Amino acid sequence: MGTVSSTSSTFNGSSTYAAQLQQVITNAVASASAPIQQLQTQQATLSNQQQELQTIGGSFQSLQSALTAIENATGSAAYAASSSSTAVASSAVSTGVMPGTYTLNVSSIGSQTNAMSMNGLPLVTNPSAGNIDSSSTYTLSVNGKEYAISDTDGSLNGLVNAINSSGANVQATIINVGGSSNPDYRLAVQSTNYSPDTVQLNDGQQNLLQTLNTGSYVTYQVNGEPSTPISSSSREVTLSPGLTANLLQTGTTSISVTQNLSNLSNALNSFASAYNAAVSELDKNRGQNGGALSGQSIVYELQSQLGNLASYSSGSGSINSLSQLGLTFDSNGNLQFDSAAFDSTASQSSTDLMNFLGSATGGGFLETATNILSSAADPTSGMLAEASSSITQESSSISTKITNDQAQVSHLQQTLTSQMASADSAISLLQTQLSEMTNLFVDMQQYYKQNNG
Repeated sequence: MGTVSSTSSTFNGSSTYAAQLQQVITNAVASASAPIQQLQTQQATLSNQQQELQTIGGSFQSLQSALTAIENATGSAAYAASSSSTAVASSAVSTGVMPGTYTLNVSSIGSQTNAMSMNGLPLVTNPSAGNIDSSSTYTLSVNGKEYAISDTDGSLNGLVNAINSSGANVQATIINVGGSSNPDYRLAVQSTNYSPDTVQLNDGQQNLLQTLNTGSYVTYQVNGEPSTPISSSSREVTLSPGLTANLLQTGTTSISVTQNLSNLSNALNSFASAYNAAVSELDKNRGQNGGALSGQSIVYELQSQLGNLASYSSGSGSINSLSQLGLTFDSNGNLQFDSAAFDSTASQSSTDLMNFLGSATGGGFLETATNILSSAADPTSGMLAEASSSITQESSSISTKITNDQAQVSHLQQTLTSQMASADSAISLLQTQLSEMTNLFVDMQQYYKQNNG
């Protein structure tokens, strides 16, 4: 916000009217500065409005965060899987999971094929400088599929890096089979699948790897089926849509998927609190003694949007209003959450509950609420952003006018000071002449009296 400023409004007058002339300057500058002070008052008002818009924007962001928490508590987040024996298998849920119990029998956790560079190849005591072969190009074969390997570094380290960058389902590393005093670094290659893979590296003249052990499949049954266990090349297996298990050791475990709506209940309660906080902040700007935005249309527009949010209803399913979820208004107009009512509704039809809530982009309450809040609080096109931008532009325009007006006042002050200084100088000269004339007459009178008795 600008301030009224000026150069020194005093001058060193020598006439007896200097104070009156200074007052002329002071009065003229004060009169010319009055519009600037009005502009500064307007700017202060705009600044307060801007701050209040930011506060309201924060409350709407909190409301949006509460909606996000509701969505995060729906879908797969509303389910939890548990294993009766976590030593045998752990479990996890994702989109599409359904309640159920599954008996998982793990007959084998499988193994990976391991191969190592053969005996008789060049001894490598420093993998940064030496290599098991003098070639720079190789062919890696995994289950008959070939990969071209180029070791431009010419070292065992470079060969390992080239194999790991090939895209083959293997992991290469270096092992020392000679100990610390007599190092003998070898190339070790392990398949990433749990299956009887074949792995070989050829330099164009000879094979370089010996198989230490051939891998085997992971095998398991779900609820005793099928009679011949399922074979998998991964220890992470899908038991049902949205339900996976990580097989850890042989044995049997029972995996249960149950619905857990405590997070959703907590999220709905937080939503009610965030909604009331937003309404309360808007209410501060209503009435004759309201806040900085009192009388501004943005307040009523935002209140209307919140009203649309709380009155959402759906025409399908057994759940069609927020009140059935335990969200109702008390006598003071505050949104309150009844967890018991929510539990009762959820126990009757969790499917209808999830359909009513929907998602931010997939229909239902969450999509409608997200769109409503976006129209209000979107940082680019929302009502709050547009109102804030309008205030910023108006404030900038006022700042420019204040700067221009201050320049005019300063010019007026300098002009008046110059004029008053000239006037004071002229008056001072006249007063000096008057004083000299007066003194001359006094001297003449005294001379006359002395010479004529």
